[in-house]
Amino acid sequence: MLEAGSIVHYGMDGVCEITGITEKKLGGQVRRFYELHPRFRKNTVVFLPVDNESLLSRIRPVLSREEILSVLHELKSAETCWIDSEAARKETYSLIIRSGDHRRLVSLVKTLYERKLQMQEDGRRLRSVDSAFLKDAERLVNEEFAFVLGIEPSEAAAFIQKELS
Repeated sequence: MLEAGSIVHYGMDGVCEITGITEKKLGGQVRRFYELHPRFRKNTVVFLPVDNESLLSRIRPVLSREEILSVLHELKSAETCWIDSEAARKETYSLIIRSGDHRRLVSLVKTLYERKLQMQEDGRRLRSVDSAFLKDAERLVNEEFAFVLGIEPSEAAAFIQKELS
């Protein structure tokens, strides 16, 4: 069972604080929910059913500074995960973002950023769906790194660049 006061990473909501368990009446039944407050989205509350294993599987502890540095070290030699088929790419990238898996998210950012640079060299732009995936993945990575490192999310990209060079 998750504890009040814990800081976790939850899917698309990113870094959240669990503030407790609350009960809500839905469809005539009283159900219990974890109450999560995303750290970088003020005035947002996420209610997560305590008995929904599928949703609970998307919760993980936030990374440590050492884990962040390890992920960035691995990223230097990591393969990119570009998928030529747009339908397959949408499905796969959407799953990566919803999963909250930090290694896959960082790899996705690398893939889409490299693709963006390559297309810019050719005088083209990323498709809007790929730009949206890049924006979402960058937000999740930058917010978690910023929280752990005690910096602003806007400073996380510079930290990543410095560590990769």
